[in-house]
Amino acid sequence: MRNLRPLDLTEKKKKKVRIYFEGKELEAYEGEKLPVALLANGIYWLTTSLEGRKRGAFTFGPVPMIINGVKGVDARKTKVKDGMKVQRQTYGDFHEEPLPQDGEVKQVVVDVLVIGGGPAGLGAVLEMQEHLNVALVEEKGWLGGDMFLKTSTAEGFEESSRKVVDKLAKEVKANVYLGTVALGVFDKGEYFLVPATKGNNLIEFLAKRVVLATGAVDNIMLFENNDMPGVFRRDFALEVMNVWEVAPGWNVAVTGSKAEEVIYELERWGIDYVEVPSVKRVEGKEKVEKVIDFNGNEYKVDAIIFADGKRPDINPITQAGGKLHFRRGYYRPVVNEYNQIREGVYVAGSAVTIKPHYTNYLEGRLVGAYILREFGIDSEPCIYKEKLKEFEPEALPVPKIPINKLNLDDVQICGCDVSLRKVYDVVEKGITDLQIIKRLTHLAMGFCQGRFCLFNGAAVVSQVTGIKLGEIDLPVARPPIKTVKLGILSRR
Repeated sequence: MRNLRPLDLTEKKKKKVRIYFEGKELEAYEGEKLPVALLANGIYWLTTSLEGRKRGAFTFGPVPMIINGVKGVDARKTKVKDGMKVQRQTYGDFHEEPLPQDGEVKQVVVDVLVIGGGPAGLGAVLEMQEHLNVALVEEKGWLGGDMFLKTSTAEGFEESSRKVVDKLAKEVKANVYLGTVALGVFDKGEYFLVPATKGNNLIEFLAKRVVLATGAVDNIMLFENNDMPGVFRRDFALEVMNVWEVAPGWNVAVTGSKAEEVIYELERWGIDYVEVPSVKRVEGKEKVEKVIDFNGNEYKVDAIIFADGKRPDINPITQAGGKLHFRRGYYRPVVNEYNQIREGVYVAGSAVTIKPHYTNYLEGRLVGAYILREFGIDSEPCIYKEKLKEFEPEALPVPKIPINKLNLDDVQICGCDVSLRKVYDVVEKGITDLQIIKRLTHLAMGFCQGRFCLFNGAAVVSQVTGIKLGEIDLPVARPPIKTVKLGILSRR
């Protein structure tokens, strides 16, 4: 008889351990992320916002919890250990314990540092690794980026996405730093300094050239109670199913313009679903129990996944000195004919434009070929440039927010307790400068620095005032561009 937890999709082969959530003993497996282990046991509500809103782990972040009596541990970055004792806590108590000052500081000198291990980053590495000293930094615990999360056929590669990733990863000979978070790009003489963290250790990369293959972020859909436990962002839902083999629920609602990406995986796993094109509100006690659309139709479900496309992650671009322009429905970097945002700093993949994985891979190879030429090594970027002419970047619709039909207090535009009401009221008073809106509402001033909320903030300004999005200046991301414990930085 199979021994499965309530939301397990498969029987796990890893060593079983015991954890204790609010005093209740639960089963988990070695190597699992804590929120995934709790989800597998049917527990969605993990933390509470400053305003008392119950939160899970799969829409906004981080996820502060009390672990073995220590407050302020980000559960999303924590793997289970046998005997671990876990309790909920609120965002207001989120402070991390100080670190010892004698931690490791490592320095790595390379010709080229590639930040991001998706198709574009892999393409750049594979193009350069035979001729230059190249290092690859990837925040996740795997290579392939978004492609790793899918099992559908990768357009252009004509094989399943996971098989393509496995093949490309096996070809990589460069030094790869998984689970490593780059904090920014800084000038340091003839090199660029890129500080990064791996666990509680600091790594300082010194590179003559930097490639930002940092990808895109999922669009956050705005509906009432969109931060409730049981609401899943597309990428988190795919990770839960295809990396950890746990179901987001057994009767799931799916919404958004890219719902087909999620539906394919739900059908593969045999999970029941209903597609709801226009979600107004979700309701439930400790998790999603019901979805209501704008026609008043109600759907009884145990989770909802939104998939509404992606837009370039602009924070690494602006922090490194790049400029932005608005085209095809999103803000994107201004690049020269060599895909540079400034001398020595290149961008490739979905960080530039939204396009298929194979096209991102080709663009990574193109950037690698440009860099080889800079180092005086024969290469043929024209081959990749010609192939790229066959593809058009994706154009995304600008969301029309149904402001007059929503309870704006219940719609979270930013995970840091910034409701749509707070932003709307400020804009209604005639304030359209996003820097000032940030200061008045705290929009984009939290853990993600606006990676997921700033575009919606600009969309509100545009919709309410009629100002074109291309005329709205976005604030520049400040270092560090990802959350980091100050104790790590103080070692330098």
